[in-house]
Amino acid sequence: MDILIAQETELHQYETRQNRDAIKRLLHADFSEVGMSGTSYTFESIVTMMSEELTTHLRVHAQNYSCDKLAPDVYLLRYQCALVGQQGEACEFAKRCSIWVLAQGRWQLKYHQGTACAPFELIVGS
Repeated sequence: MDILIAQETELHQYETRQNRDAIKRLLHADFSEVGMSGTSYTFESIVTMMSEELTTHLRVHAQNYSCDKLAPDVYLLRYQCALVGQQGEACEFAKRCSIWVLAQGRWQLKYHQGTACAPFELIVGS
């Protein structure tokens, strides 16, 4: 589902992560996350964490998306991602999954999990 990929990608952007209105639009009020470190986050704790982020030269590279319908208004989005530096060096490889729900007429991220994984080949153009 293209809208879910677009919204997931939007959450990778520093500008979005610094914009509380955008975060409230994209994240469900009951949002929860288990990060790559095993740390658990709630809506409020993730908003706080994002607001404290500093700009970086790293960008999120995501690829190999797949989407499964779990219920009429619930989808599971899965993909691989890595952080990539200006010279193309990649680090922090992860497999990620997100559960998106249709709430009040808009798609919102309700659950997200990132699991560290072995490095993989980056697909150019993803």
